[in-house]
Formats: sequence, structure tokens, C-alpha cells
Amino acid sequence: MKPGSPLLRSTGCQRSWRWFFSAGLLILEVFALRKTQAAHHRHMIQLTAVGTGYSVLELSAISLIDDVEVVFYNKAQKQIAIKIPWVSKLVGINYLTQLHDLLVSHEQHFHWTFQFLLLRNNTNPDRNHTAQLLGECEVDNDITVKSHAHLIWGGKESYRIDEEVGHWENIDPDVKRYQHVLERPLWTNLRKRYMKLFCVDIMRKIVEYSSIRDNVAPEVVVSQHVSPEGSIILSCIATGFYPRSIIMHWEKNGKLGIWGNESSSGTLPNMDSTFYLKVTLELPPEDSGAGYTCVIEHSELKSPAMYSVPRKTTKNKPWILALGIMLAVMILLSCAGVFIKWKMRKTGMHVRREK
Repeated sequence: MKPGSPLLRSTGCQRSWRWFFSAGLLILEVFALRKTQAAHHRHMIQLTAVGTGYSVLELSAISLIDDVEVVFYNKAQKQIAIKIPWVSKLVGINYLTQLHDLLVSHEQHFHWTFQFLLLRNNTNPDRNHTAQLLGECEVDNDITVKSHAHLIWGGKESYRIDEEVGHWENIDPDVKRYQHVLERPLWTNLRKRYMKLFCVDIMRKIVEYSSIRDNVAPEVVVSQHVSPEGSIILSCIATGFYPRSIIMHWEKNGKLGIWGNESSSGTLPNMDSTFYLKVTLELPPEDSGAGYTCVIEHSELKSPAMYSVPRKTTKNKPWILALGIMLAVMILLSCAGVFIKWKMRKTGMHVRREK
């Protein structure tokens, strides 16, 4: 076959189209996988110290990703316990060594904190006191949506900071005079570095590698009832779902709109670390409640799920209830009268026989 012949050019075009088609499919698969793995994740780190003005008696740290314990540390053992085996290999020995050294150094930091606060407040240094440092960060589709730190003294929150805002908010007025210490450049730079490295970055690395726990689709119940005032109350409950991120809204005949007063419980945790959400819609009495659906979007649902509201329940009217009670009383009295007459007749017959 001669070079440049129509058949050869046709074969070359077919190969090019096959290559482009295969490459296109590969790109789509990569984007689909990325979309599947992208979700809302939360990381919480809590350090707790118990001590006096002279020493730190107890120090522990716990790390939870998506409400699953990943790391634990305590002062007695001075060792980091990784609760999920593959996490150790993923983060590497250098990271674990760095984390261990940081936790050991925090013992001295807490010791200084106890001394500083107890002496400044003229508090008995022999008594035990509790100090806590809580860090929280959340990502949603690879975007950091939350990065907060909280300082807690004696079980009472003293300060909190939103990294997006960038300055400490005083919660407890009794310790307000220490805010300038927290906002010094040294502590500010350390806080930013630690929150990024040990909260946000390590969470991303772990959840991008593998899921910490199995995802679960929501169980949904939709109902309605009539309030004492006559308004129609629609309720949509989603529970047992994981991860936390979920979207729930009402539609009427397939359209979005403002149909009444809508309220939400907010996404709340269940005892098994899954989540719960309830959304209610209060409609005016003239609205029959027909045509409404609860629409739910969750990562474990292939597409938005629609749940129709069941038929309107019949409202019990007072006059119907009163009539029912009156009929029941009348039937009861009639039965009692028949029984008394029968008893009297029987007694009279027995007396005549004795005579």
C-alpha cells in the first residue's frame, strides 16, 4: 500500500479517534473518582492537662477524624498510639516523631500555664486544675471551611479563634486581661503552623488515601399533622447517614419556593457517629399539603431522592368527639338498665318460689 493512500489515511484517522476517545474516557473516570472521594470531613484534636502550680500530673491528647479515633497519647506512656494501622505507614515515621516531640514539649507549656494563671489569680497552687486546648478544622470538596481553636480553663471556655477572622475572642471576662499574650507574634505563628500542619494537612492526606469509615445513605421518614391552631405541619427526617454533609429542601409540584415557615434542627450527631436532620414546613390552614415532596441530596445517593408527603390526616373535631362520648355513655347506661331489670326479675322469681 502506497504512503498517503486514502485507505492508510483512513486507518490513521481511526487510530487517532480511538486514542482521543480512550483518553476522554480516562479523564472522565478520573473526574468521576475525584467527585466520589470529595466530601465533607472534620478533624478534632483535644489536649487535656491536669496539674497544680508545681507540676503537670496528667496530659492526654486525642485525634478524631470524622468522629473516628485515629491517634491517642498520654503522659504516663509517652507514646503515640495509632488506632488505624495503615495510618502509621501513610504519615511516616518523621511525622510521628515530630508529633511525639511536640506533645512532650506541651507538657512544659502547660506547666508554665498553670504557674502563670495560678500566681496571677492568687489561686491555691496545691489544688488540681484542668486546662484544655481544642482544635477543629473541616474541609468540604478540598476547601477549608472551618479552622477554629478553643482554650478551656476549669471546664469553662475562655478564648476561641476563627482562623479566617484572625484574632482571639474572649469568652470568659475573668481572663480577658491575658488576650495580649495570645496575640503575640510568636504564639500567632505557632498556632497557624500547627493548625495547618496537624489539623488540616494531615486530615486531607488521610481522607484522600482511604475512607476512615463506611459511608451510609440516610433513612428518611416524611409525615404531616394538623396543629391545634389548624395549620398543616410537614416533617422530613433523615437519620443514620454518613458523612455529615447533606442537603434537604421542600418542593411543591417539582418547583422550589417559599410555601410557609420552614425550620431545621440542624445536623446533629447520633450515638453511633452517624447524623440526624429534621426539617419542618408549616403551611397555612387553606393549604391542603398536596403535591409536596422532601428532596434530599447526599454523597451516598446516586441522584437527589424525592419523598412525597403522605395523605393529609383527618383532624379530630370537638363535636365529633363529644358525640362519640355521648353515644358510648348512652350504650353503657342502656346495658346497665337491661342488666338491672334482668337481675330484679330473677330475684323476684326466686322469692315467689320460696313462698
